[in-house]
Amino acid sequence: FDFQSIRNLSKVEIRLSKGNQWGIGQLRGTFQRVRGNINFSFENPNLSTGVILLDARALRFGFQKLNNHAHKEEWLNSNKFPEISFKLKKLSNLNWKNNVLLANADGALQMKGSSRDISIPVTIKYLRAERRKYDGKRGDILLVAGEIPLNRTDFGISSDDMFDLIKDHISVKVSLVGSSDECRSLLPSRLFF
Repeated sequence: FDFQSIRNLSKVEIRLSKGNQWGIGQLRGTFQRVRGNINFSFENPNLSTGVILLDARALRFGFQKLNNHAHKEEWLNSNKFPEISFKLKKLSNLNWKNNVLLANADGALQMKGSSRDISIPVTIKYLRAERRKYDGKRGDILLVAGEIPLNRTDFGISSDDMFDLIKDHISVKVSLVGSSDECRSLLPSRLFF
């Protein structure tokens, strides 16, 4: 499943909690440029692998000053590290609820020169022969959604003296739409119940 063909529907949103100087609330930013692919195994979903890539330079908060700060050296340093990647090694803790697969996406998140193994709780829904509704082409659709808390200091994002402005904890929300060029045949599978 390719996440570039219909990439205008895929997004990764981050939420930063404001520190004491900015009051209560959150700042929301979005990565709109998402690409990559997932080799989703229907018969054995735990064998699924793939990679999702984000253009670090495409993070936008809606405020120009904040957009500029997000790309500076002490934050994302997106000129030196223009790409953020998540390499899916496997799906674990599989649990079916009707035609939706609940699982953990286990893999390595690489950002700003640092790599950490993480596990993202995700929901995966397979839509057979539904691609035509999204972009008019023949094929299947894979919807992947999940959310995970991270600490920005684990990836060298900003220094400790910034906690009065932005707290260490960030939330990352993933909403991906992948497509295939073929329609899967109707084989017995929990995906089709």
